[in-house]
Amino acid sequence: RAVDGMMQSDDSSSAPYRPRYSADESSDVAFENDQRHRRCMGRKRRAAIIILLVAFIIVVGGFTRVYLFFVGVRGGDRLTYDRQTSFKRIETSSLLGRWKNKILDKAINGAKADSNGFFEISDDEWLEMKHETKTMIDLQDGIGGRTSYLLSESGANINSNVWWIDNWKINFTCQNKVSIGGKWLCDPSRIITMADEKAKSNRPRGRKKRHNQQKECIVYISGGWVMEFSQQFLDYSLARIFELHSGQVGEDPLACDVHIFTPDGQEVPDARDGLFVHHWGFRPSNKESMGLAADNTTTIAFKTLDETIAELKHSGRISILALDCESCEWDIYSDILALDEPIQQVLLQMHGTPYMANELFLAMQEAGYVIFHREAEFSGSGEVYDYSWLKLSPSFFNWKV
Repeated sequence: RAVDGMMQSDDSSSAPYRPRYSADESSDVAFENDQRHRRCMGRKRRAAIIILLVAFIIVVGGFTRVYLFFVGVRGGDRLTYDRQTSFKRIETSSLLGRWKNKILDKAINGAKADSNGFFEISDDEWLEMKHETKTMIDLQDGIGGRTSYLLSESGANINSNVWWIDNWKINFTCQNKVSIGGKWLCDPSRIITMADEKAKSNRPRGRKKRHNQQKECIVYISGGWVMEFSQQFLDYSLARIFELHSGQVGEDPLACDVHIFTPDGQEVPDARDGLFVHHWGFRPSNKESMGLAADNTTTIAFKTLDETIAELKHSGRISILALDCESCEWDIYSDILALDEPIQQVLLQMHGTPYMANELFLAMQEAGYVIFHREAEFSGSGEVYDYSWLKLSPSFFNWKV
């Protein structure tokens, strides 16, 4: 009892400091419900914290992407710069990247339309270039009429030096004109870029470029500096492709093939990828007897430009034609302009000053070619001039500038 009394005394003394629960609140069921409630609240708190963290990451990521979008850098995208302009483009499949490129395309829409996609220049700058070309063409129209008497219909040159000084000067400014192997090209980097883009778009999705895939850029060269030009152009093309793809290229990295035409055993470069040699030259279609002896036996092999393109299946893919055919240019130009698909850049070395000299230049101009390079060469055989033409769209010659 004493013990019981002590225990009772302890219970009575500590009772005021313990919470009082009803029988239901002190049951096992109530305890389990309380624990279940606590666990549920803990899960809700953890879920809320996770949701807040995810929302925070999304918001920060969104603001970061918007910032990078406006400064022109996006993860996974690659910036490309047009060498002619300060325009910065993004190679991307993202919606924002495409939207930004669309804005740039609107700003350069006039140049792209007038040059068949070759130039990416602001409309203001392009209009200024069109105005300069118009001025030069109008000036040439007046000079041509005043100096036509300098050309002799008998075929004899009369004051040809004076005629060349005054007539058919450069009438178009190519902002990235490059000399390769003694030939002047208008922005060869753009030629290679466009060929690479076209090849990529024509390739079945998911397939790598094959070694025997047809090139979208073909270069024809006959006469002149075939050794230097062919080697240097292929080296330039290879370097440009490595630059475009950051060194990640397939088994056939070249975007262009170079075809050399040499009918007279001229020395040719050593064999290499992208280089093809054909042992015939070009003749005008109106000179069927060219290369034939008196007994109609072939002494030198010649084919027309149209026959060559059909045989090699190069229609619509010739980007550059460079000819040095010792005066055949005064006849073969009509074959160049008669092709079903125009050649983008035509490089001719002009020899002599025939009485129909104006006809060649007028025909090239009427076909949509502008002169972006002209250079005199000194030769003991008479006047020699190197000319380079670039084909533009008919819309370029709409002189509402």
